[in-house]
Amino acid sequence: MSIKEEVEVLRNIPLFAKLEPAKLKLLAFTSERLTYEGGQPLFQQGDMGDAAYIVMEGAADVLINTPKGQVKVRSEERRVGKE
Repeated sequence: MSIKEEVEVLRNIPLFAKLEPAKLKLLAFTSERLTYEGGQPLFQQGDMGDAAYIVMEGAADVLINTPKGQVKVRSEERRVGKE
């Protein structure tokens, strides 16, 4: 994915929508890109937060632990060329 494509993805996220294009480009340029295998966790409930994750391409589920087991509370999916 090019920097231009990454800026467009960021622009469509409400948190970043009002940032100037130059700041979006800087954010995209300085961000670390990680790739995960299907089913591989990014982090676990209760972990100390030290980063923000943005799904640039692919899918992710947010799961919480409950007394009855894990419950999916959100899914995020993004494909290149689509919002």
